[in-house]
Amino acid sequence: MRLLFLAVTLLPLTSSLAAEVGNVNADALKGRIIAHARTVTAEDFVYTRTVQTESIEREKKEKRVMVERWDPAKPLEQRWTLISIDGQSPNPDQLKSYRKELPKRRQAYYGRVAGYFAKPVTSTVDARGRTIFRLASLPKETVMVSDADISTHATGELVVATQGPIPFIEEVRFTSTKATRVKLVAKIDRFETMTRYRLMPDGKPVPIELLSEMEGSMLGQQGRIRTRITYTDHRAVGN
Repeated sequence: MRLLFLAVTLLPLTSSLAAEVGNVNADALKGRIIAHARTVTAEDFVYTRTVQTESIEREKKEKRVMVERWDPAKPLEQRWTLISIDGQSPNPDQLKSYRKELPKRRQAYYGRVAGYFAKPVTSTVDARGRTIFRLASLPKETVMVSDADISTHATGELVVATQGPIPFIEEVRFTSTKATRVKLVAKIDRFETMTRYRLMPDGKPVPIELLSEMEGSMLGQQGRIRTRITYTDHRAVGN
């Protein structure tokens, strides 16, 4: 009976100690990830970006494929090059519209991961043994739609890859928590995004895919937009 009582008494202490150790390890992992992410900039890699968009409004479905190239080694105004739209070379009007939108472009690169930890995070371990950091709220300007910041109405998950020589975030997931008004005329009822990264030979992660789905309405018309962005042909600047 005394042994049984001792085991029962020690159980909460053991569980508490395990949780404390787990928190310490998660904090150390978080610190390594933040420090590593801060070494990665938008100027580190050249790549090709392919954007496939499918929009559905009532019975009408539209698809579009745009291919562009990012080269940070070029002068600032020449870093983005529009290669094709729906398999065709862009016409003058398309080029003009493309260049007009460039100043608003938010560059995708792994370094942004460091900023996601500006808000409190908790951590868990999934069935595959991966650490997942959960964000109950997102920092400002984490999720932008048409220049509108909808970050306050979303949560996030950051999935860590630890099987290689350097731990890094291999998946970033953002999910809406409530409907959001955008520029008075539009309403986003639901959105989900998932970005995947892979580690390059130089130890720096790069984005390889972004998937998103958004449902909402504009001027009373319901619709849905699905987007798949792939990043290929990565090359370190200077190589």
